[in-house]
Amino acid sequence: MLRAEEPVVGRQGKGVFVRDDAAPVPPASDELTEIRTALRDLSERLARVESMLADRE
Repeated sequence: MLRAEEPVVGRQGKGVFVRDDAAPVPPASDELTEIRTALRDLSERLARVESMLADRE
């Protein structure tokens, strides 16, 4: 499957390697959802920290 998508190249007697110019594989939709949730949580936490720091000034 990887050879069909061409992110790898085989070298006789050496092995199969990921191409240097291979495009990154986008994350699966479940993983993308987790990343977005984590980013939203971190953004909310940062907003709370910034608010607390502004109150101290």
